[in-house]
Amino acid sequence: MIKLLKQFNWLLSLLFGVAVFLFFAFYYQYHLHYQEQLQLFLFTPYYWSDLMSRPGGLADYLGTFFTQFYYYSWSGALIISILLVLLQLGIKKLCNVWADRSLIILPFTFVPSIIIWGILCDENYLLSALIAVLLPLGAALLHLKIKSPVFRIIYIFLALPLLYWLSGGVFWIFGLLCILSEWLYFKQLTKFQWGILFVIVIGCILLPPYVASIFIQYPLRRLWWGISYHRYPVVSPYPLLALWSSIIIIPLLFAFIKGKISRVKNVTFLSTSGIIMVSLFAFFMVKNLADWQKEEIMAYDYYIRTQDWQKIIRMANHKDPNTPLSVTCLNLALSKDGSMGNSMFRYYQNGPEGLLPTFQRDFTSPLMSGEVYYHLGFLNTSMRYAFEAMEALPDYKKSSRAMLRIAEINLLNGEYKVAEKYLKILQHTLFYSKQAEQMLECLGNEQKINANPQWSLLKKYRMKDDFLFSENEKDQMLGLLFVNNQSNKMAFEYLIAYTLLTKDLDHFVQYFPLGKNLGYKEIPAHYQEALLFYWINTGHDVSSLPWSIDPAVVQNYINFAKALASGANVNALSGGFSQTYWYYLQFAGGDPLNYSQNPIY
Repeated sequence: MIKLLKQFNWLLSLLFGVAVFLFFAFYYQYHLHYQEQLQLFLFTPYYWSDLMSRPGGLADYLGTFFTQFYYYSWSGALIISILLVLLQLGIKKLCNVWADRSLIILPFTFVPSIIIWGILCDENYLLSALIAVLLPLGAALLHLKIKSPVFRIIYIFLALPLLYWLSGGVFWIFGLLCILSEWLYFKQLTKFQWGILFVIVIGCILLPPYVASIFIQYPLRRLWWGISYHRYPVVSPYPLLALWSSIIIIPLLFAFIKGKISRVKNVTFLSTSGIIMVSLFAFFMVKNLADWQKEEIMAYDYYIRTQDWQKIIRMANHKDPNTPLSVTCLNLALSKDGSMGNSMFRYYQNGPEGLLPTFQRDFTSPLMSGEVYYHLGFLNTSMRYAFEAMEALPDYKKSSRAMLRIAEINLLNGEYKVAEKYLKILQHTLFYSKQAEQMLECLGNEQKINANPQWSLLKKYRMKDDFLFSENEKDQMLGLLFVNNQSNKMAFEYLIAYTLLTKDLDHFVQYFPLGKNLGYKEIPAHYQEALLFYWINTGHDVSSLPWSIDPAVVQNYINFAKALASGANVNALSGGFSQTYWYYLQFAGGDPLNYSQNPIY
């Protein structure tokens, strides 16, 4: 075992990198897509100079540069795995220099990488937090290559302020690592040189944030912590303290006990035990810090963005969506798939909020809600949501997804100058430049615009006259949209779905005939259930139904009414009727509908 580990100690790094890659590429990939859409990396001198004009600029620049590759989850996973392995190799190098090359130490060099792995499971921690750590660590390893004590002191004096501007608040790690390297490894400095070194390190750690506060308008507290490690600038990223501390503590700990390690005889047992311990630490760290509910919502968001409706429906079939935003995505997918009227109540419904969510001033929900308004034909509302989401980003990095949508809607509205402004910005991106070029070719060219089937349809559906969109009267807004173009089947289905979800059967029956020319071969199942319920509960007989209701639907309702009259509770009825509209009427979507009826059985 010892011989095997000595020959292949690099194998642990490889296996770790593979584990990280598999996790982010196949189990946590939607967090990567989520992060990619909430930034806008531009290949322009201005973008470079803007980021480099504040502390941590290089880490921020490299972080946003690499984050754009999250466009493909596999490339994002590969980048993260490589960076985490580089961090581990850097810690291993320090341990080898300060302590020993013992195999007992090797497993514990993964601890800092595991900590940041867990931290990156939070979508608000940015890749720049990892890159910012690698910069001072790399500079500290370079310090080990300098033979002359005088040159090393000069190097530290020059590197500390520079690292503050390149990596941000984590730069102090470099100073501590250099002091420890001088003490534990070089052991060459005189007392006078030690005095100079301490003055330089303390001064160069304390002064840069104060000097920076004179020239840039950031609170001193933010300049100490670092500006670009977390999406929310006002948040102090305390979990990063665990990462920063581990980079110092792990090598230092083994430097203190290197004498005991060198005398250990049972290296095989201890190194194997270390591997098991660190593996368990990694498992529980990631298990507890990964947010699988958010991952599910981000998956719905990704597929609604890419318009993969079947994938959304398959996800819902695998696990019933139970959050407002996931239900919103599912309902849109059902409508685009043409199965909304037949399948909507086979899934969990949380009322009208799952159809058209109320606007919230954040940078996530408006993007998802805006997709619904976009496909309905409320183009200006969708554009407003995209703009509000982009402006709500707390780190002010703009959003590639939102900017593309704003440009697209201005193109469809004929606002070519506005569309051109956004498209010329997107030309400087890596993954959106091709779409921007294609849209630029469509400016002023109605023939090219109409050649796109989706654009052509949306131009027909969109509201062409000014009107005041009311969040509190969404049924009226849907009605106006449908009246604007009565071939808009999706607007009709959303109008009908809104009345069903609000249990407003009077308006449902009033609006239902509006869909007679929309190509339905038969009345959708949930419409039949609602029509039958309304007819019976307004004092009419089944035999006089004015609509073509399937006999199986009638019989199923008779069975439901019998069970309900006999006192069956929600659990007893869920087995046979949970996928019917009647079950929703009685047990879901708020208070049950108050009705009285004569027995029909």
